[in-house]
Amino acid sequence: MSKTKRSWIWIYILLFTTSCLAQPSANLPTDPFLNESITSYLVAEVGINGFGGEVFCAFDYLDANKDTDGNIFIWALCQEYYLAGDSITEGSGTSLPVALQTQSTNGQIDIIGHRVPGDGSYYGPDVREIFPRGTWSQILPKKGKGLNQYNLRASELSNETRMIATEYFSAAD
Repeated sequence: MSKTKRSWIWIYILLFTTSCLAQPSANLPTDPFLNESITSYLVAEVGINGFGGEVFCAFDYLDANKDTDGNIFIWALCQEYYLAGDSITEGSGTSLPVALQTQSTNGQIDIIGHRVPGDGSYYGPDVREIFPRGTWSQILPKKGKGLNQYNLRASELSNETRMIATEYFSAAD
C-alpha cells in the first residue's frame, strides 16, 4: 500500500474515532483537532504493540465536573490488531484511565505528557491521587449502575477499535 493511501486511512480513522466516541464534558473544548491529537498520542504513547500489528485507540472523556487545570481525564482503550491468514486477530491491548497533561499555546491545547495509575495495590491510591473525585465512581465502580456503565464503556470502546481495525485492514487489500 502506498504511503499516501496509508496516511489518508489514518486520517479517516482518527476523524471517525473522535466523532463517534469522544463526547466531551461541558467544560472541555469541542475541537476535533484535540480529539485527533488525543487519539494519536494514545497510539504512540499508551498503546502496546506486541505482535507486530497495528494499534488502534478509542477513548471516552471522564466527567470531572470541574475545570481541567491543565489535565484532560479520559478512559482509553488501545488494542493491537494483526492479520492471521484472512482473520483480524487481537494482539496486545490495554484499557485504563489516563490523565493527559496539557498546555495551552495560542488557544491550542497540546498534550505534553500523561499519568496512569499503577497496577495491583497501587491502582486505587493512584486513582485517588491522579484523578479528581468526580471521576472516581467511573474508574472504581462498586456495583449496580456504575458497574454497568463501566462494562458498557469497555464494550463500546472495544467495538470501536475493532471496527476501525476492520476498516483499516479492508482498505489495505
